Amino acid sequence: MKRSLVFVALLLAFAGPVAGSTSAADSTASRTVLLGALNDRILIRLNATRASNDLRPLVLSDDLQRAAAAHSRSMLDGGFFQHESQDGSPFAVRVKHFYRTAGYQRWSAGENLLYSTSEIDASTAIRMWLNSPSHRANMLNPAWHEVGIGSFYASAAGGTFGGEATWVITMDFGTRAVGKSTYTSTGK
Repeated sequence: MKRSLVFVALLLAFAGPVAGSTSAADSTASRTVLLGALNDRILIRLNATRASNDLRPLVLSDDLQRAAAAHSRSMLDGGFFQHESQDGSPFAVRVKHFYRTAGYQRWSAGENLLYSTSEIDASTAIRMWLNSPSHRANMLNPAWHEVGIGSFYASAAGGTFGGEATWVITMDFGTRAVGKSTYTSTGK
């Protein structure tokens, strides 16, 4: 059965599970492959979409790129699909581990997730996220300055993915700034 799902991060202070975890026995993915060319095409499509909505382009952040890639790989290898890490730690903790905040008084982050058991391209991924009001709001949020994209493929992913060939994409958004000392999240 071919299927696709998209999820977007809730407010970081209220990051609840959006999909259940699975046992380790049925969650191991076959070889997991980073799809760097897909990441590049998604960034181009994302920034074209932002430009058509009179928004500045997002800059690729190495920190957010590592966060997104680590989460996509972890979901495929662990057979789960949710914003929380496999160990249950909240989205904010996971992202902050990669998205260094030293020297900044405030930061915010958001996340879009997508998986498909049919091959997916950049146009389809962006279209799926745009068709969801909360994902659209995240992609078109003028507060974001940076983004990281982690697209991975496994020929047979267990757990939530049912042993099927699966594509998983994590898109992490962020902003870090000096100034008023607050933590915020505009993730949906």
